[in-house]
Amino acid sequence: MTTANHSTSTEPLTCEPATPQLLLQSAPFQLARQLTPALSGLQFGIGGSLLLMELGLLTKARDLDLVCSLKDFSLIAAALGHVLTPIEVAPHPEYQSEAFARFVATDGTEVDLMAGIRVKQHQQQCWQFRPEQVEWRHQLPWMTALDWLELYQLFNRSERVLLLQTFLQQRK
Repeated sequence: MTTANHSTSTEPLTCEPATPQLLLQSAPFQLARQLTPALSGLQFGIGGSLLLMELGLLTKARDLDLVCSLKDFSLIAAALGHVLTPIEVAPHPEYQSEAFARFVATDGTEVDLMAGIRVKQHQQQCWQFRPEQVEWRHQLPWMTALDWLELYQLFNRSERVLLLQTFLQQRK
């Protein structure tokens, strides 16, 4: 576990929504379903590309992003370490979360676990997980689109910011 090295993928985004079948068949979704029972009683939420896929904004999820409180980070990381392989992560000059760990499943699906998210910009920006805002769908704990809009703004992921802003505007 080290300070964060959040991915900064520049993959093109698509507004073509994923079908429910694509979501259910995606490796990150299946891994989330497999891992959730082992994390029972711990507070975490699913975000990132899998959340965008679940919202119908992407056709493919790259990995499984889990966000939790600092209080639950060690317990969740230990539980994940029993079924996944930990991956060493080099410190990142901008992404300096208080707690960050990366794991990989046997099928190659990566899992990023983060807590106490911090991004160094002109000054350090912090973001804290709010477990009371988690929404349960498909028997999984999903973070809100608004939470990930804030996170993508911190991460300077302009394409994803625009995607979520458009999504949230259309829901008004």
